[in-house]
Amino acid sequence: MLRSVSLYRVVLAVALFTVAMVAACGPVSRDTVSDRVQIKYWYVSGATEQVPLSVTLFNASQDSIEVIPVAIPWKEHEKKVLTAILSGDPPDIINLVTPIVKWASRMALQPLDEKIAGSDRGEEDFYPANWDDVTWMGSVFGLPMHTASYAFFFNKDHFRQAGLDPDMPPDTWDDVLNMARKLDTRDAMNRITRMGFLPDYGNLQTPILMAWQQDMDFLKGDTLVNLNDKALIAAMDWMESFYEPFTLHELLGFQAGLGLADQHGFISGRISMMVLDNTFLDQIGRYNPGIDYGVAAIPTWPGYPEVSSTGTWWVAIPRGAANPEEAWAFMEFATSAETQIYEALNMKENLFPANRAALTDSTFLMVHPTHEMFTRMLAVARSPSVVPMAHDLFWREYGAARESIKYGRRTPGQALMQAERRIQRELNDAIEYDRFVRSRMDFGGMP
Repeated sequence: MLRSVSLYRVVLAVALFTVAMVAACGPVSRDTVSDRVQIKYWYVSGATEQVPLSVTLFNASQDSIEVIPVAIPWKEHEKKVLTAILSGDPPDIINLVTPIVKWASRMALQPLDEKIAGSDRGEEDFYPANWDDVTWMGSVFGLPMHTASYAFFFNKDHFRQAGLDPDMPPDTWDDVLNMARKLDTRDAMNRITRMGFLPDYGNLQTPILMAWQQDMDFLKGDTLVNLNDKALIAAMDWMESFYEPFTLHELLGFQAGLGLADQHGFISGRISMMVLDNTFLDQIGRYNPGIDYGVAAIPTWPGYPEVSSTGTWWVAIPRGAANPEEAWAFMEFATSAETQIYEALNMKENLFPANRAALTDSTFLMVHPTHEMFTRMLAVARSPSVVPMAHDLFWREYGAARESIKYGRRTPGQALMQAERRIQRELNDAIEYDRFVRSRMDFGGMP
């Protein structure tokens, strides 16, 4: 249970005071440093490359362990981490966002089940989608550190211009379609200047959400890929109907003008409604703070539950790490509600805490008026790692199938069946390789 806000503020204030006093007194002596166990913490650097506050707070909170943070670039993280593990000199902790199955299936991570059994940290501290992201074959290989949450953004100025109520976002997907028609605008030459919605634009696309809302599983029984499903076919049919008023030429021309930062569709005002993640709060503030926008629940079908998605930044202990117990002590500290709230209030990057108690604490919810909605959506989120052992190929093939359907090259059934067969072959190869490796290695008693 989360302790009171006042208590953790006192604890963290003391820790920061300690940091300040150490800095004021000059460098720590070698004798003092040598008394501490030094553990290496590799994390993928963000845009700011800011040292995680969890490291500063942990080092100041005790005198037996010192965490040495090392930022690694995203483009080289996989090669760098795997090379370190294979060389026998891995870091003690890694912080990554790629599917954990990709690492656990290579025997690159230590199972954490025994540590969790004797710890205060466990499944109940996180939302289901984030916990699913760190488990594989019945074992836990990491702890969720940070997360992302999606919600429905809508431009209130556009609503007013179209005669829509700016305080009444759409509830259903048919509402989205009908509102989008009113929000679309064209210039004197009949070129599209604004679209109310684009079903397949952005990181979290409408057909996937629609399929999840109808309780579709993209993987059955851990081994059978399911893409050519009636739920996803219906979602693709809806997407086709959405695009009926537009020609291929004008759609391609409009989308060619969309980019990143101030050229992003929603931020630039060229798209009125989008499903976006919480980091867009910062992006809107940076590139177009004048937008009058709202954040609402993601629409659904009448009678069907709300569904969203997420992403999980996790911490784990690589195989062969020299100091697993000390690494676990830091992981417990870094994923506590107290630490995560403090980070959320003070870090420059807008990453949501993964700890459930931190997400629902009033201190965090008051940071931004949309946090409550993002937390609500996270509670119904599903992991994007729908076929973990063929993750990259799944999303490539899904994207290719969607494009083929959108531009009329294949029917939904034809395109999805072709993609399903290709993903299934990839998954079969991955499963066969995994079994081969397991037959020749002993890895902590795992099956």
